[in-house]
Amino acid sequence: MIGKGSQNALRMAASLAAAAVLLWFFFRKVSLKEVAQLLAAVKLAPALAAVALALASYGARAWRWALLLHGVGKPPFSTLAGCTAAGFATSTVLPARLGELVRPLLLSARAGLPPAATIASIVAERLLDLLTVVFLFTVALVTGKQGREALLPSLLWTLGTVGVLSMGLVLLVTAREAIVLWLSARAKSTWGQRLVHFVQELFAGLAFWGNPRHALTLVFASLVTWGLAVAQVAVTAQAFARTLPFRDATLVLAVSVVGLAVPTPAGVGGFHAATQFALTTIALWPLPPATAFALLHHVICFVPVSLVGFGYMLMVGFSWRQVRQVKP
Repeated sequence: MIGKGSQNALRMAASLAAAAVLLWFFFRKVSLKEVAQLLAAVKLAPALAAVALALASYGARAWRWALLLHGVGKPPFSTLAGCTAAGFATSTVLPARLGELVRPLLLSARAGLPPAATIASIVAERLLDLLTVVFLFTVALVTGKQGREALLPSLLWTLGTVGVLSMGLVLLVTAREAIVLWLSARAKSTWGQRLVHFVQELFAGLAFWGNPRHALTLVFASLVTWGLAVAQVAVTAQAFARTLPFRDATLVLAVSVVGLAVPTPAGVGGFHAATQFALTTIALWPLPPATAFALLHHVICFVPVSLVGFGYMLMVGFSWRQVRQVKP
């Protein structure tokens, strides 16, 4: 039987191998010299503005997180923002998006919130992200012709999946009391009781489905969060003396998010290849500037927030033991 340490090593090796293959695919047809020249000519003011927009989107994400946790507690915004940055920072060095687990557990340790509730809030957050990105992607795709032929099949599959998921969630939330009672009747062990508690907290995190006013507030917060991200993409294009309409910027962002689904540290490889594909297919950019944009876009999305996140972890005396001691 493979030990836990060996499993982690294999997971890391697989993640790095996937990143290497995707980076090869990303660079295989482009002149590295030309890409370097484009990056050297980047305009500083738009690049800095894009950094500010990226950080603002993470701030909006922390605000939305507070809304998701409103029934559990009211941690300070600084703690929410710091834990958000720390989660993204650790995701840059850990495979399989493990930073998404560090974020809620660190918040539990710092703010004294129930771990099951904070983890459940991340599940709810990811569902909101999925719905928001699909909505923006759909609106952008149907309001113009460019890129529609290449992306329409993916959109239809995504809409079908999201529709089924949404219906399933509505049914689950509607039947949440019956589900908890059924689990409670069969939870005899300590782990079973923890599972019941986690399911209760998860349903609490999804309660916005049954509260129209709170749901609308969260929808607004999600649109602000992703609107800032779209603006960051558009402004990044200006750093290359190019214009990227808001529609195209939305589609580029949506496709780049798909690239993040590949479980590599910081989305390396998948994020780059997806962004490059989107720019060449939707915005009809030549390959060299699309490649240079993808590299700069990745740096803007991950480096500033990682510096903030690691700085926060250093400031609060973060330790892995502190997180591991928090039991969901």
